[in-house]
Amino acid sequence: MVGIWGAGGIGKTTIARAVYNSIAHKFDGSCFLENVRENSMGARGFVKLQKKLLREILKTKLKVANVAKGITMIKEMLQYKSVLLVLDDVNDIDQLNNLAGECSWFDMGSRIIITTRDKQLLTSHSINLIDEVQELEHHKALELFSRTVFKNRPLDGFAVLTERAICYAQGLPLALTVLGFSLCNKNVDLWEAALQDFKSPKIREVLQISYDGLDDTVKEIFLDIACFFKGESTNHVIQTLEAYRGKHAKYGINVLIDKALINTSRGCIWMHDLLEEMGRDIVHQQSPDNPGKRSRL
Repeated sequence: MVGIWGAGGIGKTTIARAVYNSIAHKFDGSCFLENVRENSMGARGFVKLQKKLLREILKTKLKVANVAKGITMIKEMLQYKSVLLVLDDVNDIDQLNNLAGECSWFDMGSRIIITTRDKQLLTSHSINLIDEVQELEHHKALELFSRTVFKNRPLDGFAVLTERAICYAQGLPLALTVLGFSLCNKNVDLWEAALQDFKSPKIREVLQISYDGLDDTVKEIFLDIACFFKGESTNHVIQTLEAYRGKHAKYGINVLIDKALINTSRGCIWMHDLLEEMGRDIVHQQSPDNPGKRSRL
């Protein structure tokens, strides 16, 4: 099993889909299960995913009575087949246990690819081969943005504005694409206006999924970092947070790292500007008209 790990909107699904499309023909059967987090919800969510997995690999419709029966069917019917299976956007260990509990469920040579925002989820399932997806380097970000907006390279008069857009997105593919589509076929004046105060509900929604999945204590630590501690020494941040968050501070920081919400570099804590903006906005929404009633000033 292979894990693809990174922040929301970083391009994990795109990478998994590209790999899937390029090698699926080499296996006896293949299946790409999208949005496992969302599609596993509900009383029959797992059963529907198990049915789809079996149907796409075996090319036949099967009845699955319940989750336990589905697990048994996957084990028995696929143990002698080389399978390529992608589990996209996994956020709970039950999703792995019910869809691909062990490599032995499938024949030797099978490949199971899991995309997730949670590194700890992968390690708890004994997945040690983990590919961390990083933000795009400048030239790659320029290429993606230009392809979205101009279909090739920046037009005359748009070079400086293009650099501003790329700086805003900071290598996040989702932000580059959403911003690019919003600016496509717009003139220079409209670009100027849009880049002054661009906020996309779609980007916010994707980023906030990770925040919403945190427990309350870790949420508070995330907001502390977004409001006060970005770029500060890791040791200083831990010591400061421990003074009023107690022993949970170091644990919380490790959780945020595992969920790709923060990272450490050169002894300091860092956070993507869009995540920082989201955190500060969450605090602002606590009391939009009265700063004194917010949890942080």
